[in-house]
Amino acid sequence: MRLSVLLILVVVAGCNWGRESPLTNIKDAELRKQNYRCQMAGELSAAEIQICKNIRRECDKRASKGNYVC
Repeated sequence: MRLSVLLILVVVAGCNWGRESPLTNIKDAELRKQNYRCQMAGELSAAEIQICKNIRRECDKRASKGNYVC
């Protein structure tokens, strides 16, 4: 389940290259949950590592705007 959600995010992110990140549309609670899963995950595949980096980047982006969701 977790892997399928992460893979969907990668595919969607790839489709929107150069546009607004699809993660900007994720609600704060879901972003927080995904960030927590990334932090608690053991061994991650290369795709999962990239997804977690994207999630972290979105957390940082929101934090720079004063929304400390993660």
